[in-house]
Amino acid sequence: MPMIPINASMTSSISILKRTNDLFDLTQQRVASGKKVFNSTDDSARYRLSENLLGRNRQLDSINNNVSLGLATLETTDNTLKQMLGLVQSALTLISKAQNEGSNGVRATTSTAALDPTSVVTGVTVGSVFSITSDSGRTFNYTFNSTTVTWGEIANALNASNIGVMADFVPGPIAGTSNLRFRSINDEDFTFNPNTDQNVMDDLAGLTSPNGQVFNAANLFANGVAAPGAGETGFTVSYGGHITGAAGAGVTLATAIPAGSSIVFEDGNGQFRTINYGAATTVGQFITDITTMGAGVRAELVNQSGGAGGPLQLRLRNTNGGNMNIVGASGAFAPAGVLGYPGIVTGFAATLSQNYALRLAYGQQYDAIIENLDSLAQNNPVPDGRNLLQGENVSVMLDEFSGNPIRLAGVMLNAAGYLTMSQPGASWANDTFLQNSATQARQAETILLQLQAQFATFNNYIRTRYDLNKTYMSEAKTQGDEIVASDPTEESASLLALQTRQQFAVQAVSIGNEVQQSLLRLLG
Repeated sequence: MPMIPINASMTSSISILKRTNDLFDLTQQRVASGKKVFNSTDDSARYRLSENLLGRNRQLDSINNNVSLGLATLETTDNTLKQMLGLVQSALTLISKAQNEGSNGVRATTSTAALDPTSVVTGVTVGSVFSITSDSGRTFNYTFNSTTVTWGEIANALNASNIGVMADFVPGPIAGTSNLRFRSINDEDFTFNPNTDQNVMDDLAGLTSPNGQVFNAANLFANGVAAPGAGETGFTVSYGGHITGAAGAGVTLATAIPAGSSIVFEDGNGQFRTINYGAATTVGQFITDITTMGAGVRAELVNQSGGAGGPLQLRLRNTNGGNMNIVGASGAFAPAGVLGYPGIVTGFAATLSQNYALRLAYGQQYDAIIENLDSLAQNNPVPDGRNLLQGENVSVMLDEFSGNPIRLAGVMLNAAGYLTMSQPGASWANDTFLQNSATQARQAETILLQLQAQFATFNNYIRTRYDLNKTYMSEAKTQGDEIVASDPTEESASLLALQTRQQFAVQAVSIGNEVQQSLLRLLG
């Protein structure tokens, strides 16, 4: 069958339809994507310029990721510094409290042995005794019913007895240790009684008294549950004035006081008293006579030297806390008398001990703050692992032009070194050391404020650049998209026109096809 060539009109219609379909597809793509230029073949100049702008946007985004890490590091470090500054200010408050507490005096004696409430009293047996008597006349007796009693139990029992003497555990000179202190709470002196087991008192090494009595547990207290010996007179903690004899061989209750002996003294109430013996008497009678007066003066035999068996000496002391004055003496009471008295003399009251227990308790809290300062610096929770407070540096690139980055120099921050807080709170019993801590803590406060200001300056500068980069990113993205963007109105109108053109082209092809079919039938 012969082939009928397609005429020129048919060829033109098909070509028009093909071009219209291609333009229709392209216009649809532009309307759907909002872009007019898809690659360099569409418009090389626009495409290249758009890619440059969008590339800068991506570079700035990467730069800002690095900047944000730097900002997070600075912000985290600032928060840590704020916490440290708060701790230093708390330390200054503790120092102020400790300085105020230093002026409070107390009648007390403190063992130098390291004891805490859980420390077991060593060497005792069931039936051993611990006994204290206040000058108010009230006595505390503790009888051991086991060999595992702790000093905490004894302290609790004494404090509950309300005799005017309390026991408490105060911070020791070495961090983390404590010592046992006995103190008067009724302004009266007190005595560890001789019937106390010497094994109990062995635990209390280092006790002292302003009256100068030497503490020697073995020679001042009973051996176990046995009765105390003649030279075991106990240990008195007294701040009132005292006058103690110094007879070479010592004295006893039976020591004779010859006739014609007399003594004139000022009692605890400020009144002058005279005792005049017309007939011979004894030391025991003299002690009874003083006791009978009840005038704030006590006469007693004491083992002043703490030696084995004494010797015992006769001591007069003011139990009201004032001076002990002898204004007249003769016979046994004269300097050459059997009692070994110095004659007319004043035994001055001792200055009360400084109450350093609470001061040292504040010192323990201060030392804990120092540890916390070090811990905060070491564990500063920075996001990228570069700790500015441990001497590590951080570099921050601020733009996409690969210039020199900003270098944030870290500091090796610790309390004793960089912050100068090297004086421990455990040393606060010494006024000079306490003042050293005050000076150092104020210096530490200044240093922390300076560090905050330094890092805040970097933070503000970097934050400004971060925000500027975000603006540049937004503008680059907008401009890059706009350069290759299509006009929605124009493309929609073009799409509508192409639809109409497509319809006409389809009709033209259809008509041409019908004509050819008719011609074939005629020839057929």
